[in-house]
Amino acid sequence: MASIGHVAVGMAVARAYDPARKPRWHSMALWSALALLPDIDVIGFLRGLPYGAPWGHRGATHSLTFAFAGAAVVALGARWRGRPFVRTFGFASIVLASHGLLDAMTDGGLGAALFWPFTLTRYFAPWRPITVAPIGPDFFTPYGALVAASEVVLFAPLLLYALWPRRRALRPAAIAAVALVWLGAGWLIASTDPVRERVLAAALRDDTRFASGYSEDVFRTIAVGDDERAVRGSLGEPLNESWFFPPKDRPFQSAMEVSAAQLPRACLGVWFRGAAVEEVIDRQMCEVRGVVPGLARAEVIHVLGAPVESCAAYAEGSGPGFHRMRMVCFLRGKVEVVIRRWL
Repeated sequence: MASIGHVAVGMAVARAYDPARKPRWHSMALWSALALLPDIDVIGFLRGLPYGAPWGHRGATHSLTFAFAGAAVVALGARWRGRPFVRTFGFASIVLASHGLLDAMTDGGLGAALFWPFTLTRYFAPWRPITVAPIGPDFFTPYGALVAASEVVLFAPLLLYALWPRRRALRPAAIAAVALVWLGAGWLIASTDPVRERVLAAALRDDTRFASGYSEDVFRTIAVGDDERAVRGSLGEPLNESWFFPPKDRPFQSAMEVSAAQLPRACLGVWFRGAAVEEVIDRQMCEVRGVVPGLARAEVIHVLGAPVESCAAYAEGSGPGFHRMRMVCFLRGKVEVVIRRWL
């Protein structure tokens, strides 16, 4: 999810909803809570509900149908309190619908089921500048803090609009300066421009080791939906990769978002370093099938079959410094997600 972004939308709407007076903190809190409401589905996710299920994370509650239905409920409540129904419905619809749309602009997960219940297809936006925020306690880690800081920068215009004193007008020169600073910071965070990569590499003391034969130019051409064989052929052998074998009787779960504790007992995942198994999700269950560290990939295919999902990593850190993450995940022979970020 785009956690800070959702809150920023709520705060900005709190001010726009009643522009005649300064919004109070409780008003901002209520609108921000409404903006975060679709993530109530994380309760089912943390209790083991499959990610890809209709009510799984980024499923029904992230749809436009849920947004309009929720907005109607909010508008009825506002009408009972003497507030305008149509105005409240419009702003509440924007707040709730923005959640799924912003999540579709993140670089992780399965996308948002924007058109549920008519289709369970998960959608991503063509441009995905928002780094997906970790779920649960992982949000309160150094990496989570880095993601939150990037969102503060990306959504700074909404935050400034919500918090800037009404009686203090900015001069055009000051607005232009702030806009230039924001555009520059946004470029550093969200762009995939080669110049930006070189700037960050120098500033962060790049400590990345790439797979033999890897090319940044080729990686930039990879898109969701591309054929797996063609992608692997153009990028070459990865440094390491993960294979996943979800149970056939359950809806698909994204391997990037599932913890081992939520999965049934079986040999469901295998990690490779080079051409041999390095680790497995459930060692005991994999040992029963003969899948143990050191086993060749060809033998894993012989025992478990071809993986439903796999993720190939073409870059990793070679020391304690920052490094680039370059990973492609495949689902049933097609590119599911392309991950490029600094860690």
